[in-house]
Amino acid sequence: MLSETLQDRATQYVAGAMSAPEREGFEILLEYQAELREFVESLRQVVTTVTLAGVRPEVAPPAALKARLMDDLARRPAKPEAPGLVVTDAQGLVEWVNPAFIAMCGHSLAELKGRKPGHVLQGPETDHAAVDRIRTALRTRQACRETVLNYHKDGTKYRAEVRIAPILDDAGEPLWFVAKERKLADV
Repeated sequence: MLSETLQDRATQYVAGAMSAPEREGFEILLEYQAELREFVESLRQVVTTVTLAGVRPEVAPPAALKARLMDDLARRPAKPEAPGLVVTDAQGLVEWVNPAFIAMCGHSLAELKGRKPGHVLQGPETDHAAVDRIRTALRTRQACRETVLNYHKDGTKYRAEVRIAPILDDAGEPLWFVAKERKLADV
């Protein structure tokens, strides 16, 4: 059963009442939590039903407009590589990672689960000041964004942009920390 806090956050998400960072963190949580995903989908269905009940059929858009929009969509660049996603518990220990994260770092979920991501991914050339800023942000329950040098399982280095956000309960205590990591370059 979902807590009232998560149900409230799901309602805010569907209503569009979250800030961009809150939405980003919540969307990572949606990938991790099946029950939460189902709840959000049921809320969306209710919103759609209510919205459609009050809408009258409208005139179709002109063919030229439709063609121009379809042409614009076709010219859009290919979808960028999926970001690596990580969910940790309140102590910062890995609970879940997505396949893109596994591909990026080379470690399986089994190898990461129950460990702090930094202990596995960071190495001798990782910027200690960036790591300290991340630790401070997590300790103070603040979102952060850093570029760090991480190490793949095979020892190769890569630079990554890491965004981390806390998911807090009503008392302001962390339930999870969610991270989105995008590989910038091999080093």
